[in-house]
Amino acid sequence: MEPIATRSDQTPRRAVIEHSWRRSALSGVRPDDVPPAVLLDIASADPLLDAARPVLDDAAGRLADTDMSLLLVDHECRMVSRVACGATLERTLDELGAAPGVPFAEDIVGTTALGTPAETRDGIAINSAEHYLEQFKSVSCFGQPIIHPATRRLAGILCMTEISERINPLSVPFVNGIVADIADRLLDRSRAHQRRVLDAFQRAAPRRDVAVVAVGDDLQLTNALAAELLSPTDIGALRMVVADPGLRATVMPLTLVSGVEVELAVEPVAGARGAALFRFRPVAPPPTTAVRPAGPASVSVAITGEPGTGRSRRAAELAAETGRDAEVVDIADDLIAGTTPDIPALIGRARRDRAPLVIDGADLLDDRSVTLLGRAAAQAVDPAAPLIIVTGPREQASASVAALLARCATRHDLAPLRRRTSELAALASDALSAIGPTLSLSGQATDALLCQDWPGNLGELDAVLRQAAASCTARAARVVEATDLPPDYRTVSRAAHLSGREQAERTAIVDALEHAAGNKVHAARALGISRTTLYARMRALGV
Repeated sequence: MEPIATRSDQTPRRAVIEHSWRRSALSGVRPDDVPPAVLLDIASADPLLDAARPVLDDAAGRLADTDMSLLLVDHECRMVSRVACGATLERTLDELGAAPGVPFAEDIVGTTALGTPAETRDGIAINSAEHYLEQFKSVSCFGQPIIHPATRRLAGILCMTEISERINPLSVPFVNGIVADIADRLLDRSRAHQRRVLDAFQRAAPRRDVAVVAVGDDLQLTNALAAELLSPTDIGALRMVVADPGLRATVMPLTLVSGVEVELAVEPVAGARGAALFRFRPVAPPPTTAVRPAGPASVSVAITGEPGTGRSRRAAELAAETGRDAEVVDIADDLIAGTTPDIPALIGRARRDRAPLVIDGADLLDDRSVTLLGRAAAQAVDPAAPLIIVTGPREQASASVAALLARCATRHDLAPLRRRTSELAALASDALSAIGPTLSLSGQATDALLCQDWPGNLGELDAVLRQAAASCTARAARVVEATDLPPDYRTVSRAAHLSGREQAERTAIVDALEHAAGNKVHAARALGISRTTLYARMRALGV
């Protein structure tokens, strides 16, 4: 164990503790704060507690008369269980607020062996004075994360605590053994859970006229019809339904992202908590204005999105699919150069030459030019020479630009990078490979990238990766670490550790809130869940 010493300003010297103290301070935690008295709902931690209970009961017998305790928190660092031996330790834990439902995340109570392992994903000893809050300095602890063997997600943290200036070194192997036993039981439960979900799906899937989806813990099964109908956002909405503690068999209407109206039958999977079988039956054809993927047969195409989302690249790809040389007009470049684009001449030349015409930045044009483009989009008839319009986000469009977009036969709305978290790791890996074919991203660097908001989207990501690649190459390495990233991009929070399922949930919530203009009642209704469940999931997923 590393030696402990403090500077005159009482800042711990161990790097891992210094980093934790810095994160605590940046989160607004003050050393004289006390744990919140509010108790959070921990019903979602029941699978962890069920797996841990017999292991903790056995450990309690071995800890008798030792004046030591075991504290268990879930993946959100909410206290789930407490096993304490000794009246003095019991009183101390009561004074420290260590009770089921109390949150012990690092951004709430600072450095502890309960919240800090959730940030570091590693076991850590916190000795008395190394705690960030003054009131925790009477105890020493060792905490070890519990990683689910099947999903590799953080399931919880187990911490041993004693009243001492330093933790007993024998605590480390003792805690590690208990964590291994809990992980084994989680794996057994996961296998049984998945078998029940798979059985339910296999009983329902043979129906070819009904779309069938089974959703369980990190498990998602679809038949062919469901795979055609559903987008990742739709799957996220289904996971929101599954997350409702009051889940029961019901039938509800649902509008898919594609615009298709369906009747959704929900059936909880017996014996598998947090799992359900969904059956979809379309009740109406998709609206005629539904967005369809653009291709070379499109006569007019609108591509919308924030700068850096790949709008120009998508336009170039669609133009190239015609096999003809396209005329590309960048309105921003023309305006900067002091040139006013001649829209009628451009349209006339493209028609005469039967060439694709790309107008990039059409929302920067004056209303007259936008109106002329709208007329041209409505009159376009030659699929070999499509008119491709590129603008900013549709929801930010002026009235004239919105009318232009509406007159295009096909539309591509490109999501900003902050709403593509499930794709970000792959996008970053591909972009880094393009910069340096031998380079790869470490897990911590990927987590750090997942925590950013990316207002500059793909352009910003590329710039960050180029700096990181240069740093990595300078130290003759092939793996880009978090320390290679620019300083402002190294922050890692719990949001980075969301599973694929949780990322899909988060995306579905963000999309629903945006479509409802922030109205949580309307968003909850669109997702098919209660408002209480929406609030709970927003807190859990950092929305």
